[in-house]
Amino acid sequence: MFGTNNYGGGFTQQGGASYHPQSNQQQPAETLSLDDVMQGGAPSAFSKDDPIGTSVEGEIVEIRAEQQTDFTTGEPLYYPNGKPKPQVVIHLQTTLQDPNRVGDSGIRGVYVKGYNIGQLRLACRQAGVGDHPNIGDHLKATFARTQPAKTRGYNDAKIYDYVVIPKKQSDLNAAMNDPQAAQPSYSPQQPQQAAYGQPVTLGQPAGLTMQEKQQAAQLQAAGKNVQEIAGLLGKPVDQVVNALGVGSGQEPEF
Repeated sequence: MFGTNNYGGGFTQQGGASYHPQSNQQQPAETLSLDDVMQGGAPSAFSKDDPIGTSVEGEIVEIRAEQQTDFTTGEPLYYPNGKPKPQVVIHLQTTLQDPNRVGDSGIRGVYVKGYNIGQLRLACRQAGVGDHPNIGDHLKATFARTQPAKTRGYNDAKIYDYVVIPKKQSDLNAAMNDPQAAQPSYSPQQPQQAAYGQPVTLGQPAGLTMQEKQQAAQLQAAGKNVQEIAGLLGKPVDQVVNALGVGSGQEPEF
């Protein structure tokens, strides 16, 4: 994940030969946005006083890997063997609003480090997206528990649970929860619209399960065309057409 990025101090991920802790190597200037300068960038999704059970969720708008830094000095952190301490920084588009933050966009940062990197990897594999989430995926992070510190004087580690919903499924969930779908309106001038609300006869399966046919009907009621429905369900267009009876004057097959 980290490639051959330089993490500071001349150390590269490929080996320790170029690690020079005494050197003062010039680092490239970081690009700062106007928002970063004026408001300090996106605030963290969690605070140190959050109780166990606190959750934050939203669509991933940015994800990157970087080296951890000291909270006080900003200096890069290393393990005793000289390797950099990594972390994954994820920015979520949430619905949170801070009244003390002018023009709050709702974007919050989730910082994944240490044991929690494995927790996130597990959630990603369970979601079928590989070892890490991607931009557009939906992420829910929950402060689940604490783990006693192994070193005296250190704070207990905070352990988070993660749930990742791939972008495709997230889009489907959003469409299915569209408030307009709760009160569909049908136009008799559009022959491609199936006559929902009328008694129907169960037909033979045409490639879609009963649940998928119901989802297809709800998506159509929400204004989606057959191509969009096929993409959201991951099914061929002809199977969606057969299931909905679009353009044939037939009743939908469910």
